[in-house]
Amino acid sequence: MIGDRLRLDGRTVVVAGAGGSGIGTAVCVAAVELGANVVGIDLDTAALADAEAVVGDVVAPVVGRDRLGTFRGVVANVLLKREVDAAVADAVAAFGSVDGLVHVVGGQRPRHWQPLDDFPVTDLDEVIDLNLRSALLTSQAAARAMTASARGGSIVHIASVAGLVAAPFSLAYGVGKAGLLSLTRTAAAEWGPRGIRVNAVGTGTIRTPHSRGNDAADAARDAVLPLRRRGTVEELAGAVMFLLSDLAGFVTGQTLVVDGGSTIRPSYLGPDDIPVFMEDGELRQRLLQR
Repeated sequence: MIGDRLRLDGRTVVVAGAGGSGIGTAVCVAAVELGANVVGIDLDTAALADAEAVVGDVVAPVVGRDRLGTFRGVVANVLLKREVDAAVADAVAAFGSVDGLVHVVGGQRPRHWQPLDDFPVTDLDEVIDLNLRSALLTSQAAARAMTASARGGSIVHIASVAGLVAAPFSLAYGVGKAGLLSLTRTAAAEWGPRGIRVNAVGTGTIRTPHSRGNDAADAARDAVLPLRRRGTVEELAGAVMFLLSDLAGFVTGQTLVVDGGSTIRPSYLGPDDIPVFMEDGELRQRLLQR
């Protein structure tokens, strides 16, 4: 049955960046629901505890809990190789193998939004470390464990459409995510013979507990998206589950874009989806009446 091929029963999935009740936590919940033993890594002990509580709240009322997986939290700094290696070793010791990795760690701080003319190299280093170095270290550790078990596995990097298009005033983030996509393709090519698939999810605007803004600003942003709304963490987690599962068994080196259509919408379209340079008023009105 095709539904069974989505299941992750008995597999161990490491989620780097599991805390915060956002994307990482949603990925943990989804993987546990599909039967995986999840090892969630986060630097923030409180955030990790919150993730564990969220997973518990979701799975507690589920009927047929024998088909659910488990969650185990590990505090580690994913920018330090020794801590990453120790966290992955913990997963192997607890469950016998590592079959999947989801790298969620990334982002940037408000101070990293700056014009290109004056962009500090130190900020570039900081953001690339967070988005790319952490992905490299966790992927290397997971790949070693997958190779040792001879079972192969699936690695999924949470990237961004900022790595696919220009990122004005956000140089470091764009470069970091573009580098992450290159890492994804390179790892897929090198590790494919070992049965390790490596893919990325190119995220658009996703609504998380930490999203900022107000209703008016949100409405204006949503108006330029073909689907007229932002995505949810559950929708993003669904894409990740597909890539982790056997349903994507012949998919590797790819970026699955989950952005509500933002990257396919031409910049010259107005909020009404009509080109801003259209001067034929009669034609504009006819199109608006569609």
